[in-house]
Amino acid sequence: MVNCGIKLEPNKTVEITVARSDCKLLPKGSSIRLIGPRLDENSSGPVCVTALAGIYPWIMTARFGIQSENLAWNYGYKVCCPEGKVEFHIITL
Repeated sequence: MVNCGIKLEPNKTVEITVARSDCKLLPKGSSIRLIGPRLDENSSGPVCVTALAGIYPWIMTARFGIQSENLAWNYGYKVCCPEGKVEFHIITL
């Protein structure tokens, strides 16, 4: 195994906020907070598993603290759910 000298911290806290919504299940302004891989139930609103599955690459990138221009980093990631009804803003806290 090659060690490239990169130290990644996958347990960062990530906040996923609903920036725009045409979905009755996820109102605008609601948010989901993850502490590493764990859902913080006390700081989270409603959760759509389909949406989380679709945006998970950006969630993982945020968990690792990566700010990738190739994934459209702009003080967080802005991505839509697979159905295109909800736009999320994903940041590392």
